[in-house]
Amino acid sequence: MKSFEFKGKISLITGANRGIGEAYVHALLKAGVKKVYAASRNLDNLKSLREHYPDNLEPVLLDVTNSDHINALKDQILSLDILINNAGIANNCSFTSENSLEIARQEMEVNYFAPIQIIQAVLPKLKLSSQALIINISSIAGISNFPNAAPYSATKAAMHSLTQGLRAELADEGIQVMGIYPGPIDTRMAEGFDMEKPAPKQVALETINALSKQEFDVFPDDFSKQMYEIFLEHPKQLEKVLYEMVRG
Repeated sequence: MKSFEFKGKISLITGANRGIGEAYVHALLKAGVKKVYAASRNLDNLKSLREHYPDNLEPVLLDVTNSDHINALKDQILSLDILINNAGIANNCSFTSENSLEIARQEMEVNYFAPIQIIQAVLPKLKLSSQALIINISSIAGISNFPNAAPYSATKAAMHSLTQGLRAELADEGIQVMGIYPGPIDTRMAEGFDMEKPAPKQVALETINALSKQEFDVFPDDFSKQMYEIFLEHPKQLEKVLYEMVRG
């Protein structure tokens, strides 16, 4: 399989206004991507990016739970090579919390069902690309459940399974599919984790580096790498490690 060439490509990034999504905007344009469709629920949040990249960035209004917004992508995006499913939400909630069912449904809508709908909306454009790529942002929590973010972990496990399924289904189409499995990153979503956290740009740069080596499951930070190594040696041990972390 030939190495992926970013130069001249067109990308759609969901949740592009901050955190990991914004880091992907900068990293992809620096790597040679010609145009980024930067998606956000609020276009005002994209003003600084638009000013920084006036010729290469097009803001897209996209609440990923809004079917009308998703369907509008079919006409708004004329061609596409790279889709990054980054938009997500997380709540500190266990399965036994009183509001766990409500939280689980909300997180599953954003973190799992929305990426499926977006993929279905833009897949015809990706199939026209000479070299297409889907990047799904999962989490190390999708490999083993974080007890203090249990419903969220379940959504990221679903994203992991989605990534595996897409990889098999789209192989004959020549569309590459990557899964990204970060640990806590220095973003608003991970404010509750009291630990040293890498900057969002590390996730984006590690993604590009992994793609150059034809690696499609990416653990972009030290924490996620360490946890995945434990999982490979003994999955039950990782469950215990994460449980002990929560207990403090």
